Amino acid sequence: MSLELGIFDSFDLAHGSVGELLDDRFRFAQEVERLGFGHYHVTEHHGTPLSVVPSPNLFVAALGRITSTLRIGTLVNVLPAYEPFRLAEEIAALDQLSHGRLDFGVGPGVSSAELGILGVQGDQARAIYEETLTAVTTALRTGRMKHRGTLLRDYDAALSVLPVQSPYPQLWYASGSAATAEGAASNGINFVTRWENGRVAEVGNTFWTTWEKHRADEDRLNPIAGRPRLGISSPVVVAGSRAEAEDVFHRASALLEQRILHLWHENDDHRLDGVFSAEKVLAKGNAFVGTADSVRDEIVAQIEASGINYLELSIIFGDIGLAEATSPARSVADHVAPAAREAAEKTLRLRGVSVA
Repeated sequence: MSLELGIFDSFDLAHGSVGELLDDRFRFAQEVERLGFGHYHVTEHHGTPLSVVPSPNLFVAALGRITSTLRIGTLVNVLPAYEPFRLAEEIAALDQLSHGRLDFGVGPGVSSAELGILGVQGDQARAIYEETLTAVTTALRTGRMKHRGTLLRDYDAALSVLPVQSPYPQLWYASGSAATAEGAASNGINFVTRWENGRVAEVGNTFWTTWEKHRADEDRLNPIAGRPRLGISSPVVVAGSRAEAEDVFHRASALLEQRILHLWHENDDHRLDGVFSAEKVLAKGNAFVGTADSVRDEIVAQIEASGINYLELSIIFGDIGLAEATSPARSVADHVAPAAREAAEKTLRLRGVSVA
């Protein structure tokens, strides 16, 4: 199983209308599919200009009808935001619409302000997430949600539709901690994290050690064939010079940072100020910014240090539009990907990670 490329998209509106943004995203998705990218993942946010598509499954449904090979889905569906029975049926329907290409990203949500809009108490989000995940995956596997609720209500009803994939679409999770990576790996769940000054090396070691230990377990939550995906999520800007690429990155990141902090500032919460600045992101190594050669070399170095086999790349973000994102996407596919795939296979073999 060779390294794959994926796109991460948060739908932050810079200029033009929402309709124009969505049209451009559809064109971008078709272009990266043509270039050989394997996944297109979208985020979920509510009550904030960070995303003008607060119901990501609507976009995924439309994307499934205009693509044919991309695996598509959310990273992540914020499970406490959903009625569990309806979500289970929706996931099954999306898998049918995409002919079995759905990725099912799951998580508890990261913004207490967003959860509060939806009536979810922040201190209950994790427990609601875990109970919802159990109820939804059981229903998708068996065709019936039969659940005795703790924070959820009781259910006993058959789903109206089942997914194409068996027992259900592949599960994905995003986090930065080794402890969370261990839980994901033991269950075969695809896991995406960040470089964070090289801390991903610990996450990678934990992930693959745990995966090897549990890869034959019959009760894994995500019983996929072959290796799960362990990925690094990162913005990418490729230009003719490092200075030109940094100019684009600083410009786009300034808007993205504003969008991320919008709801926090509305609630007079400034704890995250500076965390998402271009300077801080670059200092942590959490972005690939430079020429095609330098971006290739940096990605290869991170692969060798971490043992990842997946790249979740933000190429169209902030005020970067379709025209400005297309050339970097081509550079990644044509110039970066071959070296990245070779490095990933070599690194995983050296670590003794099984292919099967």
